[in-house]
Amino acid sequence: MKHEEDYYEGINGLKIYYQVWRPDETPKAVVQIVHGLAEHSGRYLNVVNELVPKGYIIYASDLRGHGKTKSLKAYTKKFDYFVEDQKILFDLIRERAPDLPIFMLGHSMGSLIARVYAATYPEGLTGLILSGTGKKEGAGANAFLKAMVRMFSVLSPKRMVDPKLDPETLSHDPEVVKAYKEDPLVFTKITIRLGAELLKGFKKANKMTKNIKVPTLIQSGSADKLVIEAEEVGKLLKISDKTIKIYDGLYHEVYNELEEDRKIVLKDLVDWLDSHL
Repeated sequence: MKHEEDYYEGINGLKIYYQVWRPDETPKAVVQIVHGLAEHSGRYLNVVNELVPKGYIIYASDLRGHGKTKSLKAYTKKFDYFVEDQKILFDLIRERAPDLPIFMLGHSMGSLIARVYAATYPEGLTGLILSGTGKKEGAGANAFLKAMVRMFSVLSPKRMVDPKLDPETLSHDPEVVKAYKEDPLVFTKITIRLGAELLKGFKKANKMTKNIKVPTLIQSGSADKLVIEAEEVGKLLKISDKTIKIYDGLYHEVYNELEEDRKIVLKDLVDWLDSHL
């Protein structure tokens, strides 16, 4: 396995950090990963270690306001900037791998970005994987917080608020929870503007999901408390080639669950990808 790190130029000239993992043998496809809120691309090594030896190239960037990307922490002016940044990366991938199928895998907030992306830019996209997705936000998104976010997103967009994300609800694996709490690239507070744009992202993704034309796999845990109603997203999809996998008792990060559980989830992912080449 070969690993590369670099930056590309996103919307408004922002330097966006990204990583690439390449198999030693001839690759058969590319998976572009879009991570979730408050985390970064380095938290997807379980996916990387499963897919790359099986012939998949992985591209994963740190969203603006996240990880090693050179921008104001926990901030974006517009949700659409996330989508357009992924379009630029997709075009870079297509230029480097003109003959390979490209899939997009979005987790949590990244699944909202991926849904809007797939509905807006279907050309060249082979398939879509949505992890930890849902029709609406779950724990922490109370009515008062949402009202405050909307009120101050213009008046004080860079003020920080606590979205009340409980790391214990991410995974049943205590090592995953511990690593998340100790990760210097993970943040616990977000700007009010990012919170407001995330709420807009839910609405936009739900509105546009019916326009998705590419084959889609949904993988979510039945005990996910952070993003809920994954089955409802499946109902919004109007395509015939859709697969909905709801894993009994699993939490938000199905790829980071206990080994015996994530093996099942990752096998389903590989099988679905292989069947859509």
